[in-house]
Amino acid sequence: MTDKMITFRETCNILFSQEESYGSQRQAAQDLFSLLAGIIGYDDNQPQQEQAKDCFLPSGKAISLQGAARCLWEFARTSRFLQGVEAAVRAAQQRFPGERIRLLEAGCGPFALLALPLAIKFQSSEVGFTLLDIHPHSLEAAKTIVTALGLQDYVNDYVQADATAWICPDPLRPHVMVSETMQNALKKEPQVAITRNLAPQLLPGGIFLPEKVRVDFCFLYWITNEGEVPFQRTQPVATLYELRLDNPHDPLQGQFTLPNPLPENIRPGLCTHIQVFGDCCLEENQCSLTLPLRVKGLELQAGGTIHHEYIMGEVPGFVLTPG
Repeated sequence: MTDKMITFRETCNILFSQEESYGSQRQAAQDLFSLLAGIIGYDDNQPQQEQAKDCFLPSGKAISLQGAARCLWEFARTSRFLQGVEAAVRAAQQRFPGERIRLLEAGCGPFALLALPLAIKFQSSEVGFTLLDIHPHSLEAAKTIVTALGLQDYVNDYVQADATAWICPDPLRPHVMVSETMQNALKKEPQVAITRNLAPQLLPGGIFLPEKVRVDFCFLYWITNEGEVPFQRTQPVATLYELRLDNPHDPLQGQFTLPNPLPENIRPGLCTHIQVFGDCCLEENQCSLTLPLRVKGLELQAGGTIHHEYIMGEVPGFVLTPG
C-alpha cells in the first residue's frame, strides 16, 4: 500500500467515525485536503482561472473546482454525508442481495468525496462508482486521484454532463444516488432540479441522498448576553417544503398563517434540516448548509398570511410575500 493510500485510509476512517472528536475530524479533513490537492497539483492560494470559475446553468449555479474542493473544510458536513452514504450502500446491499451496487455521485467535484472514500469500506466487487460533473477539469482531477490511489477498479464511468438534464443509460441505472449541490434554504444551487431529474432514474427500490431536505419558516432571535458573543436562536413556524425521493414534483408554493400575537424582537428567517440517510442528519448551525437564513424586507403582521413559492431557474430560491 502506498503512502498516499495509507494517508487516505487513515483520514477517511476518522471522517467515517461517529466516535471521533470535532478536533480529530477537523484535522483529518485538513490532512485529506492537503493529500488530494497535492495529487492534482491544486494550490488554493493561487488557483488557475478555470479552477475558480463557477458555471451558471438555467437551473442554478454549479460551483467551481475551487468551491467544490473547499467543501472538505466543513468537516462535520463531510463526515455526516460519508456516514450516510456508507449506511445507504449497506441498505442497498440488503435490498439488492448479490448485486454489485452502482453508486452515482452527481456533482462530484475534483475530489469525489462522497464516492471514493467508500473504497476503504467496500471491495470493488461490492460497489462501483459513476462520477458526474459539469466541469471537465473537475472530472480530470477526480481521474488523477483515482489513478494515484489505485482505485480504478471501483469506477464504472466518468460523465461530463449537466445533472439536471442527464439521462442515465438503462443498463447502468444506479442503486444509490448522492448529490450535495445546495446551499442553506436551497438557494442558488440546483439541488431541487437535480433531484427532480435523477430520482426517477433510480432502480426501483433505490436510494437517493440526501433522503430529505426540509426548509422551515422561522423566527430568529438575536440574543446578546453581557460579555458573550451574540448568537441566534430560532423558532420554527411552518414547513415550506420537503425535498424527498417520493415527492420531487410536489407543488413548490403554499401559504401559512402567522401566530397572533407575534413574539417580540424577532426577524423572519429560513431554517434547513438535512436528513442524509436514516439517523445521519445535519442539524441547525452544524455547517453552512444549515445556517439560518434571514429573510430581508418581509413585513410581519400578527395573524397575517404569508405566501411562499420556490422559484426554479438561474437563481433558485424561496420568495415570500405577505397575503
